[in-house]
Amino acid sequence: MDLFSVLMILGLVCLALLPFAVPGLLEVLLSLAVSALLVAGALYLGWLPDQLWLSLLSLAVLAVITTLLLWKPLRRLQHSGERLQEDKGISDFVGTQLVLAGHTSKTQASELLFSGVHWQVKLDPDSSDTELVAGEQVVISSAQVGLLLVKKING
Repeated sequence: MDLFSVLMILGLVCLALLPFAVPGLLEVLLSLAVSALLVAGALYLGWLPDQLWLSLLSLAVLAVITTLLLWKPLRRLQHSGERLQEDKGISDFVGTQLVLAGHTSKTQASELLFSGVHWQVKLDPDSSDTELVAGEQVVISSAQVGLLLVKKING
């Protein structure tokens, strides 16, 4: 298999894994995918000689550059309070009532053991409350892998 094909496959596999990536790994996978596809394109167009060491060096340099360029915008998007698509396997948790184990707010997460898993718990960005204390009754308003957004139960 030639170098062009290997880089194309690497780029496409990284793109295919993006929906399953956790924050932190998402930026790295995306930059690796973009870099692999760019280097493959440069090889295809003849802008880069078909040499392994030069291709790997180009891939590494481009991956670092694209990671630095993409890191902050993607982190800002992830923490903007916008709802990301919920995982269908855990979206059944929405509406479940819990008792908070620790203090939490919109910016400060606490941890909670729920359904045999340790979850990060944050106050829902749409909530009118600014913080919740340990022992308060809450309801899960959104569930994502590793993160539960909660609101105080009114009444």
